Amino acid sequence: MKRKVMLTFTTLVFVYFISGLFINRYNLDVIDNRLTVTHPHEYYDYSGIINVHTNLSTGSASYTSIVNAAEETGLDFIYFTDHNLFDPPKEFEGYHDSVLAFVGGEYSYLNTRLLNIGASHKKHLLGLGRSQAIFADLLSQEITDEEVGGFILAHPLKPGYQWAGAFPPGLAGIELVNLKEIWRTAWTKNPISFLWTLFIYPFNPELAYIRLFDPPVELTRYWDQLNQEQKVIGFSGADAEAQIKTPLGHMLNFPSYEVLFNIMRNHVLLASELTGNAKSDGEKISAALLKGQFYMSLDIMADPSGFNAVVINKEGQEFMMGSEIPWEEGLSIDVHLPQKPKVPFETIVIKDGSPIVLSNSQNSSFILHGPGVYRIVVRVIPTFPLPDGKKWIEWIYTNPFYIR
Repeated sequence: MKRKVMLTFTTLVFVYFISGLFINRYNLDVIDNRLTVTHPHEYYDYSGIINVHTNLSTGSASYTSIVNAAEETGLDFIYFTDHNLFDPPKEFEGYHDSVLAFVGGEYSYLNTRLLNIGASHKKHLLGLGRSQAIFADLLSQEITDEEVGGFILAHPLKPGYQWAGAFPPGLAGIELVNLKEIWRTAWTKNPISFLWTLFIYPFNPELAYIRLFDPPVELTRYWDQLNQEQKVIGFSGADAEAQIKTPLGHMLNFPSYEVLFNIMRNHVLLASELTGNAKSDGEKISAALLKGQFYMSLDIMADPSGFNAVVINKEGQEFMMGSEIPWEEGLSIDVHLPQKPKVPFETIVIKDGSPIVLSNSQNSSFILHGPGVYRIVVRVIPTFPLPDGKKWIEWIYTNPFYIR
Protein backbone atom coordinates (compact mmCIF):
# COMPACT_ATOMS: atom_id res chain seq x y z
CA MET A 1 0.00 0.00 0.00
CA LYS A 2 2.75 2.46 0.98
CA ARG A 3 4.63 1.58 -2.19
CA LYS A 4 1.54 2.27 -4.30
CA VAL A 5 1.01 5.66 -2.62
CA MET A 6 4.67 6.52 -3.11
CA LEU A 7 4.52 5.54 -6.78
CA THR A 8 1.39 7.64 -7.31
CA PHE A 9 2.98 10.63 -5.58
CA THR A 10 6.18 10.29 -7.63
CA THR A 11 4.17 10.08 -10.85
CA LEU A 12 2.21 13.22 -9.99
CA VAL A 13 5.40 15.13 -9.17
CA PHE A 14 6.95 13.98 -12.46
CA VAL A 15 3.87 15.05 -14.45
CA TYR A 16 3.84 18.40 -12.61
CA PHE A 17 7.43 19.19 -13.55
CA ILE A 18 7.08 17.96 -17.13
CA SER A 19 4.01 20.17 -17.50
CA GLY A 20 5.98 22.99 -15.91
CA LEU A 21 8.77 22.66 -18.47
CA PHE A 22 6.21 23.05 -21.27
CA ILE A 23 4.54 26.03 -19.58
CA ASN A 24 7.91 27.65 -18.87
CA ARG A 25 8.67 27.82 -22.60
CA TYR A 26 5.21 29.03 -23.57
CA ASN A 27 4.80 32.60 -24.82
CA LEU A 28 1.82 34.52 -26.08
CA ASP A 29 3.62 36.99 -28.36
CA VAL A 30 1.10 38.13 -30.95
CA ILE A 31 3.79 39.87 -33.04
CA ASP A 32 7.43 39.00 -33.63
CA ASN A 33 9.94 40.09 -30.99
CA ARG A 34 12.11 43.07 -31.95
CA LEU A 35 15.63 43.83 -30.80
CA THR A 36 15.04 47.60 -30.68
CA VAL A 37 12.08 49.78 -29.77
CA THR A 38 10.24 51.17 -32.78
CA HIS A 39 8.71 54.61 -32.24
CA PRO A 40 5.62 55.64 -34.22
CA HIS A 41 6.15 58.08 -37.08
CA GLU A 42 6.97 61.58 -35.75
CA TYR A 43 6.35 60.54 -32.12
CA TYR A 44 8.26 58.91 -29.27
CA ASP A 45 6.77 56.08 -27.19
CA TYR A 46 7.72 55.83 -23.48
CA SER A 47 6.21 53.12 -21.30
CA GLY A 48 5.62 53.24 -17.58
CA ILE A 49 3.66 52.15 -14.54
CA ILE A 50 1.55 54.10 -12.07
CA ASN A 51 0.24 53.08 -8.63
CA VAL A 52 3.26 51.40 -7.03
CA HIS A 53 3.62 50.98 -3.25
CA THR A 54 6.83 50.69 -1.24
CA ASN A 55 7.57 49.46 2.27
CA LEU A 56 6.70 52.95 3.50
CA SER A 57 3.07 51.85 3.20
CA THR A 58 1.62 48.56 1.93
CA GLY A 59 4.45 47.44 -0.35
CA SER A 60 7.22 44.98 0.42
CA ALA A 61 10.36 46.68 -0.94
CA SER A 62 12.27 49.97 -0.90
CA TYR A 63 12.23 52.68 -3.55
CA THR A 64 15.69 51.63 -4.71
CA SER A 65 14.94 47.94 -5.14
CA ILE A 66 11.68 48.68 -6.95
CA VAL A 67 13.44 51.06 -9.34
CA ASN A 68 15.96 48.29 -10.00
CA ALA A 69 13.05 45.99 -10.88
CA ALA A 70 11.68 48.70 -13.17
CA GLU A 71 15.00 48.96 -14.97
CA GLU A 72 15.29 45.17 -15.34
CA THR A 73 11.87 45.06 -16.98
CA GLY A 74 12.59 47.95 -19.36
CA LEU A 75 10.32 50.65 -17.93
CA ASP A 76 10.98 54.26 -18.89
CA PHE A 77 9.13 55.76 -15.91
CA ILE A 78 7.45 54.71 -12.66
CA TYR A 79 5.01 56.50 -10.37
CA PHE A 80 5.19 55.68 -6.65
CA THR A 81 1.88 56.25 -4.84
CA ASP A 82 2.20 55.17 -1.22
CA HIS A 83 -0.95 55.15 0.91
CA ASN A 84 -1.67 58.31 2.93
CA LEU A 85 1.96 59.42 2.95
CA PHE A 86 1.56 63.16 3.50
CA ASP A 87 5.27 63.94 3.41
CA PRO A 88 6.41 61.83 0.44
CA PRO A 89 10.17 61.76 -0.22
CA LYS A 90 10.21 64.01 -3.29
CA GLU A 91 14.01 63.97 -3.18
CA PHE A 92 13.86 60.48 -4.73
CA GLU A 93 12.30 61.89 -7.89
CA GLY A 94 14.50 61.95 -10.97
CA TYR A 95 16.51 59.59 -13.11
CA HIS A 96 17.90 56.40 -11.62
CA ASP A 97 20.01 55.09 -14.47
CA SER A 98 17.47 54.84 -17.31
CA VAL A 99 14.28 54.97 -15.20
CA LEU A 100 12.56 58.27 -14.44
CA ALA A 101 10.97 58.00 -10.98
CA PHE A 102 8.07 60.10 -9.73
CA VAL A 103 6.81 60.28 -6.15
CA GLY A 104 3.06 60.86 -5.89
CA GLY A 105 0.58 59.34 -3.48
CA GLU A 106 -2.68 57.47 -2.89
CA TYR A 107 -4.99 59.18 -0.41
CA SER A 108 -8.20 58.30 1.37
CA TYR A 109 -11.04 60.65 0.45
CA LEU A 110 -14.54 59.89 1.74
CA ASN A 111 -15.02 56.21 0.85
CA THR A 112 -12.68 56.29 -2.15
CA ARG A 113 -8.97 56.29 -2.90
CA LEU A 114 -7.39 59.01 -5.02
CA LEU A 115 -4.07 58.74 -6.84
CA ASN A 116 -2.24 62.06 -6.99
CA ILE A 117 0.26 62.43 -9.84
CA GLY A 118 2.17 65.35 -11.31
CA ALA A 119 2.37 67.39 -8.09
CA SER A 120 5.36 69.70 -7.71
CA HIS A 121 4.33 70.93 -4.24
CA LYS A 122 3.01 69.44 -0.99
CA LYS A 123 0.75 72.35 -0.02
CA HIS A 124 -2.37 70.17 -0.33
CA LEU A 125 -0.94 67.38 1.84
CA LEU A 126 -1.64 68.50 5.39
CA GLY A 127 -2.63 65.23 7.04
CA LEU A 128 -5.65 62.98 6.64
CA GLY A 129 -8.13 65.30 8.36
CA ARG A 130 -7.18 68.71 6.95
CA SER A 131 -6.57 67.36 3.47
CA GLN A 132 -10.20 66.20 3.16
CA ALA A 133 -11.40 69.80 2.88
CA ILE A 134 -8.56 70.68 0.50
CA PHE A 135 -9.29 67.67 -1.73
CA ALA A 136 -13.00 68.60 -1.79
CA ASP A 137 -12.14 72.12 -2.95
CA LEU A 138 -9.68 70.90 -5.60
CA LEU A 139 -12.11 68.32 -6.96
CA SER A 140 -14.82 70.94 -7.36
CA GLN A 141 -12.64 72.96 -9.74
CA GLU A 142 -12.45 72.23 -13.45
CA ILE A 143 -9.11 74.03 -13.83
CA THR A 144 -6.21 72.03 -12.37
CA ASP A 145 -3.72 73.64 -10.00
CA GLU A 146 -0.44 72.65 -11.66
CA GLU A 147 1.40 72.61 -8.32
CA VAL A 148 -0.88 69.89 -6.91
CA GLY A 149 -1.09 67.85 -10.13
CA GLY A 150 -4.06 65.69 -11.01
CA PHE A 151 -6.27 63.20 -9.20
CA ILE A 152 -7.23 59.75 -10.48
CA LEU A 153 -9.97 57.58 -8.98
CA ALA A 154 -8.37 54.26 -8.01
CA HIS A 155 -10.24 50.94 -8.49
CA PRO A 156 -13.54 52.80 -9.21
CA LEU A 157 -15.90 49.80 -8.93
CA LYS A 158 -14.25 48.02 -6.00
CA PRO A 159 -16.96 47.24 -3.42
CA GLY A 160 -16.82 49.73 -0.58
CA TYR A 161 -14.65 52.20 -2.52
CA GLN A 162 -17.05 53.45 -5.19
CA TRP A 163 -17.66 57.11 -5.86
CA ALA A 164 -21.03 58.32 -4.58
CA GLY A 165 -22.85 61.12 -6.39
CA ALA A 166 -21.94 63.17 -9.43
CA PHE A 167 -18.44 62.75 -10.82
CA PRO A 168 -16.57 65.95 -9.88
CA PRO A 169 -14.96 68.14 -12.58
CA GLY A 170 -11.60 68.10 -10.78
CA LEU A 171 -11.04 64.36 -11.18
CA ALA A 172 -8.71 63.88 -14.15
CA GLY A 173 -9.36 60.20 -14.69
CA ILE A 174 -10.00 56.69 -13.43
CA GLU A 175 -8.11 53.42 -13.32
CA LEU A 176 -9.56 51.47 -16.21
CA VAL A 177 -7.51 48.46 -15.13
CA ASN A 178 -6.18 47.71 -11.65
CA LEU A 179 -3.96 44.62 -11.70
CA LYS A 180 -4.42 43.87 -8.01
CA GLU A 181 -8.19 43.79 -8.50
CA ILE A 182 -7.80 41.20 -11.26
CA TRP A 183 -6.25 38.54 -9.09
CA ARG A 184 -8.24 39.58 -6.01
CA THR A 185 -11.57 39.06 -7.75
CA ALA A 186 -10.40 35.96 -9.64
CA TRP A 187 -10.43 33.92 -6.43
CA THR A 188 -14.04 34.82 -5.64
CA LYS A 189 -15.31 34.41 -9.23
CA ASN A 190 -13.61 31.11 -10.07
CA PRO A 191 -11.56 29.44 -7.31
CA ILE A 192 -10.65 26.45 -9.51
CA SER A 193 -9.24 28.71 -12.22
CA PHE A 194 -7.32 30.64 -9.56
CA LEU A 195 -5.81 27.40 -8.23
CA TRP A 196 -4.70 26.54 -11.77
CA THR A 197 -3.00 29.94 -11.90
CA LEU A 198 -1.12 29.06 -8.70
CA PHE A 199 -0.05 25.81 -10.39
CA ILE A 200 1.33 27.72 -13.39
CA TYR A 201 2.88 30.63 -11.49
CA PRO A 202 6.24 29.02 -10.49
CA PHE A 203 6.96 28.18 -14.14
CA ASN A 204 5.53 31.17 -16.03
CA PRO A 205 4.23 33.92 -13.72
CA GLU A 206 3.21 36.30 -16.52
CA LEU A 207 1.16 33.58 -18.23
CA ALA A 208 -0.39 32.66 -14.88
CA TYR A 209 -1.50 36.25 -14.40
CA ILE A 210 -2.73 37.08 -17.89
CA ARG A 211 -5.01 34.03 -18.06
CA LEU A 212 -7.05 35.68 -15.29
CA PHE A 213 -7.56 38.83 -17.36
CA ASP A 214 -11.10 39.52 -18.53
CA PRO A 215 -12.04 42.63 -20.51
CA PRO A 216 -13.14 45.30 -17.99
CA VAL A 217 -16.66 45.48 -19.44
CA GLU A 218 -18.31 47.26 -16.50
CA LEU A 219 -15.45 49.72 -16.14
CA THR A 220 -15.32 50.61 -19.83
CA ARG A 221 -19.10 51.14 -19.80
CA TYR A 222 -18.71 53.44 -16.78
CA TRP A 223 -15.79 55.23 -18.44
CA ASP A 224 -17.74 55.79 -21.66
CA GLN A 225 -20.70 57.18 -19.69
CA LEU A 226 -18.47 59.60 -17.80
CA ASN A 227 -16.86 60.79 -21.02
CA GLN A 228 -20.26 61.87 -22.33
CA GLU A 229 -20.33 64.52 -19.59
CA GLN A 230 -16.66 65.52 -19.25
CA LYS A 231 -13.16 64.47 -20.24
CA VAL A 232 -12.10 61.49 -18.11
CA ILE A 233 -8.73 59.87 -18.82
CA GLY A 234 -8.27 56.10 -18.51
CA PHE A 235 -5.19 54.70 -16.76
CA SER A 236 -3.71 51.27 -16.17
CA GLY A 237 -2.75 50.93 -12.51
CA ALA A 238 -0.46 48.21 -11.21
CA ASP A 239 -1.43 48.64 -7.53
CA ALA A 240 1.88 46.85 -7.00
CA GLU A 241 2.71 45.71 -3.46
CA ALA A 242 4.41 42.35 -4.14
CA GLN A 243 2.78 40.79 -1.12
CA ILE A 244 -0.49 39.21 -0.04
CA LYS A 245 -1.75 37.99 3.30
CA THR A 246 -2.58 34.29 3.53
CA PRO A 247 -5.62 33.02 5.48
CA LEU A 248 -3.16 32.14 8.27
CA GLY A 249 -1.94 35.73 8.44
CA HIS A 250 1.44 35.16 6.77
CA MET A 251 2.71 37.52 4.05
CA LEU A 252 3.77 36.08 0.69
CA ASN A 253 5.77 38.04 -1.91
CA PHE A 254 3.23 37.45 -4.68
CA PRO A 255 2.92 38.61 -7.39
CA SER A 256 6.38 40.17 -7.70
CA TYR A 257 7.01 43.73 -8.85
CA GLU A 258 8.80 42.37 -11.93
CA VAL A 259 5.79 40.27 -12.93
CA LEU A 260 3.37 43.18 -12.54
CA PHE A 261 5.66 45.53 -14.46
CA ASN A 262 5.64 43.10 -17.40
CA ILE A 263 1.86 42.70 -17.59
CA MET A 264 0.33 46.05 -18.52
CA ARG A 265 1.74 49.52 -19.11
CA ASN A 266 0.81 53.08 -19.99
CA HIS A 267 2.51 54.17 -23.23
CA VAL A 268 2.98 57.94 -23.40
CA LEU A 269 3.39 59.48 -26.85
CA LEU A 270 5.51 62.62 -27.10
CA ALA A 271 6.23 64.87 -30.05
CA SER A 272 9.86 65.28 -28.94
CA GLU A 273 12.40 62.92 -27.42
CA LEU A 274 13.27 62.85 -23.72
CA THR A 275 16.61 64.54 -23.11
CA GLY A 276 17.85 63.09 -19.82
CA ASN A 277 17.03 66.27 -17.90
CA ALA A 278 14.90 65.02 -15.00
CA LYS A 279 12.94 68.25 -14.50
CA SER A 280 11.93 68.91 -18.10
CA ASP A 281 11.40 65.22 -18.89
CA GLY A 282 9.28 64.80 -15.77
CA GLU A 283 7.12 67.74 -16.75
CA LYS A 284 6.62 66.29 -20.25
CA ILE A 285 5.62 62.83 -18.98
CA SER A 286 3.27 64.17 -16.29
CA ALA A 287 1.65 66.65 -18.69
CA ALA A 288 1.09 63.92 -21.28
CA LEU A 289 -0.51 61.62 -18.69
CA LEU A 290 -2.87 64.33 -17.47
CA LYS A 291 -3.83 65.22 -21.06
CA GLY A 292 -4.63 61.59 -21.92
CA GLN A 293 -1.82 61.53 -24.48
CA PHE A 294 -1.20 57.80 -24.10
CA TYR A 295 -2.59 54.33 -24.61
CA MET A 296 -2.75 51.29 -22.33
CA SER A 297 -1.39 47.95 -23.45
CA LEU A 298 -1.08 44.39 -22.23
CA ASP A 299 2.63 44.30 -23.00
CA ILE A 300 2.74 40.65 -21.95
CA MET A 301 1.05 39.91 -25.30
CA ALA A 302 3.77 41.80 -27.22
CA ASP A 303 5.64 45.10 -27.13
CA PRO A 304 3.22 47.51 -28.87
CA SER A 305 5.81 50.29 -29.42
CA GLY A 306 5.19 51.77 -32.84
CA PHE A 307 1.43 51.75 -32.37
CA ASN A 308 -0.35 55.04 -32.86
CA ALA A 309 -3.79 56.46 -33.50
CA VAL A 310 -4.40 60.06 -34.55
CA VAL A 311 -7.28 62.16 -35.81
CA ILE A 312 -6.43 64.03 -39.03
CA ASN A 313 -8.37 66.94 -40.52
CA LYS A 314 -8.67 67.77 -44.20
CA GLU A 315 -5.64 70.10 -43.99
CA GLY A 316 -3.51 67.20 -42.74
CA GLN A 317 -3.23 68.46 -39.15
CA GLU A 318 -2.84 65.62 -36.63
CA PHE A 319 -4.44 65.43 -33.18
CA MET A 320 -3.14 63.03 -30.53
CA MET A 321 -5.12 60.87 -28.12
CA GLY A 322 -6.75 62.95 -25.41
CA SER A 323 -7.26 65.90 -27.77
CA GLU A 324 -10.44 67.99 -27.76
CA ILE A 325 -11.22 68.71 -31.40
CA PRO A 326 -13.92 70.91 -32.95
CA TRP A 327 -16.10 68.97 -35.37
CA GLU A 328 -15.65 69.64 -39.08
CA GLU A 329 -16.25 67.64 -42.23
CA GLY A 330 -13.32 65.57 -43.44
CA LEU A 331 -12.02 64.27 -40.10
CA SER A 332 -10.60 60.74 -40.01
CA ILE A 333 -8.94 58.44 -37.48
CA ASP A 334 -5.75 56.77 -38.69
CA VAL A 335 -4.51 53.70 -36.79
CA HIS A 336 -1.11 52.07 -37.24
CA LEU A 337 -0.03 48.77 -35.68
CA PRO A 338 3.72 48.05 -35.31
CA GLN A 339 3.24 44.76 -37.19
CA LYS A 340 0.33 42.72 -38.43
CA PRO A 341 -0.39 40.27 -35.58
CA LYS A 342 0.33 36.58 -36.14
CA VAL A 343 -3.08 35.67 -34.69
CA PRO A 344 -6.61 36.77 -35.57
CA PHE A 345 -7.16 40.39 -34.53
CA GLU A 346 -9.52 43.33 -34.83
CA THR A 347 -8.97 47.08 -34.65
CA ILE A 348 -12.26 48.53 -33.40
CA VAL A 349 -13.45 52.14 -33.41
CA ILE A 350 -15.78 52.87 -30.50
CA LYS A 351 -17.98 55.97 -30.54
CA ASP A 352 -19.84 57.06 -27.41
CA GLY A 353 -19.45 53.56 -25.97
CA SER A 354 -20.61 51.58 -29.03
CA PRO A 355 -18.41 49.86 -31.66
CA ILE A 356 -19.08 51.37 -35.09
CA VAL A 357 -16.46 49.87 -37.42
CA LEU A 358 -13.59 47.39 -37.36
CA SER A 359 -10.58 46.50 -39.46
CA ASN A 360 -8.29 43.49 -39.87
CA SER A 361 -5.47 45.50 -41.45
CA GLN A 362 -2.17 46.67 -39.99
CA ASN A 363 -2.94 50.23 -41.10
CA SER A 364 -6.49 51.57 -41.09
CA SER A 365 -8.18 54.88 -41.81
CA PHE A 366 -11.75 55.57 -40.72
CA ILE A 367 -13.81 58.55 -41.95
CA LEU A 368 -15.77 60.18 -39.12
CA HIS A 369 -19.39 61.16 -39.76
CA GLY A 370 -20.17 63.31 -36.76
CA PRO A 371 -19.08 64.58 -33.36
CA GLY A 372 -18.62 62.17 -30.47
CA VAL A 373 -16.13 60.59 -28.11
CA TYR A 374 -14.01 58.13 -30.11
CA ARG A 375 -11.49 55.58 -28.87
CA ILE A 376 -9.70 52.55 -30.31
CA VAL A 377 -9.46 48.98 -29.03
CA VAL A 378 -7.19 46.36 -30.59
CA ARG A 379 -8.05 42.81 -29.60
CA VAL A 380 -6.38 39.49 -30.48
CA ILE A 381 -7.01 35.75 -30.14
CA PRO A 382 -3.89 34.05 -28.75
CA THR A 383 -3.84 30.36 -27.88
CA PHE A 384 -3.37 29.59 -24.20
CA PRO A 385 -2.25 26.21 -22.89
CA LEU A 386 -5.07 23.83 -22.01
CA PRO A 387 -7.58 24.06 -20.44
CA ASP A 388 -7.95 27.66 -21.66
CA GLY A 389 -7.40 27.40 -25.42
CA LYS A 390 -8.27 30.37 -27.63
CA LYS A 391 -10.03 33.49 -26.39
CA TRP A 392 -10.30 37.17 -27.25
CA ILE A 393 -7.94 39.42 -25.30
CA GLU A 394 -8.04 43.21 -25.56
CA TRP A 395 -4.41 44.11 -26.22
CA ILE A 396 -4.52 47.91 -26.62
CA TYR A 397 -6.88 50.61 -25.32
CA THR A 398 -6.40 54.19 -26.46
CA ASN A 399 -7.56 57.23 -24.59
CA PRO A 400 -10.40 58.99 -26.38
CA PHE A 401 -10.53 61.75 -28.94
CA TYR A 402 -13.16 64.30 -27.91
CA ILE A 403 -14.81 65.68 -31.02
CA ARG A 404 -17.41 68.25 -29.99
